[in-house]
Amino acid sequence: MRATAERLENNKVALEIEVEAEKVDAALERAYRKVAQQVTIPGFRKGKAPRKVIEARFGKQALYDEALEELVPAAYREALDQEQLDPIEQPTISSVEIEEGKPLRLKIEVAVTPDVKLGEYKGIQVEKLVERVEEKDIDHILEHLQEDHAELVPAERSKVEKGDVAVIDFEGFIDGQPFPGGAAKGYTLQVGSGQMIDGFEEQLIGAELGVPVEVRVTFPEDARQESLRGKEALFKVTVTALYVKRVPKLDDEFARDVSNVETLAQLREEIRKDMAAAADRRADSAMRERLVQLVRDQSEVELPEALVEEEVTGLVNEFARSLARRGISPQEYLAGTNKTVDDLKVEFRPEAEARVKTELVLKAIAKREGITVSREELEAKIDQLVAGERDPKAARKAFEDPDRRSVLRTSMILDKTVQFLVDHAQVEVKEIPSQGHGHVHRHDEDEHGEEDHGLGSDEDRERPGEQPAAGGVSTEEA
Repeated sequence: MRATAERLENNKVALEIEVEAEKVDAALERAYRKVAQQVTIPGFRKGKAPRKVIEARFGKQALYDEALEELVPAAYREALDQEQLDPIEQPTISSVEIEEGKPLRLKIEVAVTPDVKLGEYKGIQVEKLVERVEEKDIDHILEHLQEDHAELVPAERSKVEKGDVAVIDFEGFIDGQPFPGGAAKGYTLQVGSGQMIDGFEEQLIGAELGVPVEVRVTFPEDARQESLRGKEALFKVTVTALYVKRVPKLDDEFARDVSNVETLAQLREEIRKDMAAAADRRADSAMRERLVQLVRDQSEVELPEALVEEEVTGLVNEFARSLARRGISPQEYLAGTNKTVDDLKVEFRPEAEARVKTELVLKAIAKREGITVSREELEAKIDQLVAGERDPKAARKAFEDPDRRSVLRTSMILDKTVQFLVDHAQVEVKEIPSQGHGHVHRHDEDEHGEEDHGLGSDEDRERPGEQPAAGGVSTEEA
């Protein structure tokens, strides 16, 4: 196959591609056999009708069309590889010439990634700020472990105290009328935990087991359900069961129960090691992100609108998925915040532009430095990805799709490029005070160990400064 590329305006390229006559004839033969298997010709068994009969009945164009479905995508991908082009949208085929015994000639136009004017990207100075693990952090972890292993035992009294676990039945009324989401039976609540809206739990302190009480609250102005915002509500509540938490004693026996160590001192040391490792991973991730930002900000590129729009759409979809996981529909969110999808797109656009620019800059560095991913590396990565799937064979088959392999290869090249930047940076490691991370991060990377650097999916993203409002009495529904 031969291909030539001509640069046009607006980052477009005109490709002229010629595929050898031998490949065309072979594709036509395969097309004939495929069509023959799909049709029934009187007087011939299925698949046995001669090619001339097929052509006479359906026309040569039917075979040409079938062959082009095989030849064009393959030739296009090969031309992109040969000319080292990175398309950013679907190509437009302007001319096709195909005839048996002659080369296939194609003319294709496609928009490609724009040229990037790179700034400095080697020797960049960047800090790696590692949080110091302090005794209070270890104490906090141990407190959580005690809470996790606490037992609930019936209270030996009948009045509710702060910290008790109460099972309650309740029904809420606004202006004397029940409202949706305002009632529940057998609801388990730790009094003082902040599960319910402000004022609800405090009014349960002193309530008598089995004796109905009235709780009056005012819904916040940002309540998830618009109809509840700012409304005063009366709840009739009955405590049907009352428990206290029996927290295990913090000693060597507790350490043996919750871990593989023998003493509390050893458990504290294990926690310290885990927290130190987690702090280092967080610091490394933040350092890499900062390094990429510095390199990106020193580079210049005209952002293609098609890529930005695609990224904006992806971010909006990610946000919708994060809402869905918390039981909030996009329609509810938009109604509750008086926003439209277009408003969300405007909010997400700066992040989308940053992501697009980051990827373009990293690709440009990879190209300049000859950073690639070999077939062996790609296959090894696929092996890693499919290993944890329920059906590894089906998962591997999915990676036979050239587009999916291309996406994975690009992701791997970007990761390699970030590592290249780190290897050539001046990294200064500094210890900083604890930021109060209250749990051990055992897995700070995604399930496949891939890095984000602001390019990948962040399904837990929320809008800055916003919290979803509660639709009912429980703040857990937010």
